[in-house]
Amino acid sequence: MTLSQTVRASHCLRGFALVFGLAWWVANGSAEGLHFGTNLVSAGKPIVFQAPLNGRARMETGRLRLLVQNVQGALVTPASLTNLTRPCPLLIVSVPSGGSAIRSMPGVTNLALQAGWAVLAADGPKVDVNQDTIEFGWGTLSSVLEQFARTWPPAKQWPVVCTGFSGGAKRSAAVAAAMTRDGWRVIGVFMGGCNEDRATLGLQMFQPGDRFKQVPFFLSNGASDPIANADHGAAVAASMRHSGFARIRQETYEGGHRQNLDHLELALHWFQQLAGRPPAR
Repeated sequence: MTLSQTVRASHCLRGFALVFGLAWWVANGSAEGLHFGTNLVSAGKPIVFQAPLNGRARMETGRLRLLVQNVQGALVTPASLTNLTRPCPLLIVSVPSGGSAIRSMPGVTNLALQAGWAVLAADGPKVDVNQDTIEFGWGTLSSVLEQFARTWPPAKQWPVVCTGFSGGAKRSAAVAAAMTRDGWRVIGVFMGGCNEDRATLGLQMFQPGDRFKQVPFFLSNGASDPIANADHGAAVAASMRHSGFARIRQETYEGGHRQNLDHLELALHWFQQLAGRPPAR
C-alpha cells in the first residue's frame, strides 16, 4: 500500500468511527450519561440555559428598545428520559402577561415527572404587563424552542402539550397555534380557569392551518370561580366550536380560581389516548 493509500484508509476509518460515535451518542446520550449541551441531565433537576434571540424576538425587543442578546429557558426531565431516540412527551408552560413561566414550573413539575413528561418554560426580559403581548411572549418562547431543538434535534418530533392557568391558559392556546405552524407535534392544550377564546385568535394570528382545529383542548373551570366558572368555560367552548375546533372537553371542579392538578393529570392521559386515534369525521 502506498503512503497516499494509507492516509486515505486512515481518513476513512476515522470518518467511520466519527459517524458511529455520533450515532451511538444520539442513541445513548454519552458515555457519562445524557447531556443537554454541557449540562449533565439529572432527573427532576432543572437545567437553566440561555437562548439567542431569533428574528421574532429581535423584532419585539427592538420595538421596545430593549438591549438584550439572550432569553432564558428551563428544562426538567423525568427519570424515564435516558435515550433521545425514544420520544418523551413535553409540557410547555405559559403564564399571564408579566409573569415568570420558569418560576411557575414547580406548580406542575411533580405531576408531570411522575407521569413521564418533561417540562419546558421560557422567560424574556422583564417588561410591563401591557408590553408582554402574545407576539412578545412567542418571540421569547420560540427562541428557547429553537435552542432546545438545536441541542436535542429528536425533540422536535416529541409529542407536546401546552398548558396554563387563567391568563396563562389564554396564552397557551395561542402558543399551541404558533407551535403547530412551526412544525411541532402539538397533541393537546390544557386551559385552566379560562374565560376567553384565544384558540381562535391564535388560528387567525399564526395561520397554522386546519390541522390545528384537530388539536384536543381540555377546559378546566371551578364551579365557584367568579372569574372563569363553568358558564365561562362553556362560552369559550362554544366560540371554539364555531371556529371549527373538533375536540373540546370541558370539566368542572369544586372550588374557585385555582389550578386543579387532578384535571391536568386527566387531560394528559386523554391527550395521549387521542394522539393515536384519527380525528372523528
